[in-house]
Amino acid sequence: MNESLRMEIAAHNCKELIQKVNFLRREANDGRDELFVGRIATVLIACYFVPGDVIITQGEYFILSGTVDIIVNGNHVVSFNDGAFFGEVALIANIPRTATVQASSSCSMYRLTRPDFMRILTEFEDVKQRIDVIYNERMAKVKLEEEARKLAAGTAVIS
Repeated sequence: MNESLRMEIAAHNCKELIQKVNFLRREANDGRDELFVGRIATVLIACYFVPGDVIITQGEYFILSGTVDIIVNGNHVVSFNDGAFFGEVALIANIPRTATVQASSSCSMYRLTRPDFMRILTEFEDVKQRIDVIYNERMAKVKLEEEARKLAAGTAVIS
């Protein structure tokens, strides 16, 4: 199958799922929006998990169907299901995972790896700029949360 047809089929199969991920939404209306979706769709890796499987590999996951539990320090924090995604901070910032993700039902997912994502971003500067804004916002939020924890613990925060 030629690359163009492969991309078109992959985009058709994954377009709705990709559009649910806010930082992957590209609406530049420059004739390349569908190309971007196609590029992302062709590098997504299909993954399947059964209840109890721990999902710990690098990359961002998009849940096509099923439910996963997010666990931090052994405590259940939240559950995600159809259309949700996780791992975006590790994907964007290339930082280690901070939570365990475990399948709580049979799951069909797609995985996006950082090298594939970074390669695609070189073609779409507008998306890269939006990702940079999201990254800076997330890191500022993390810093504020860390400072609040230190204050709550009774320690002084020195900048």
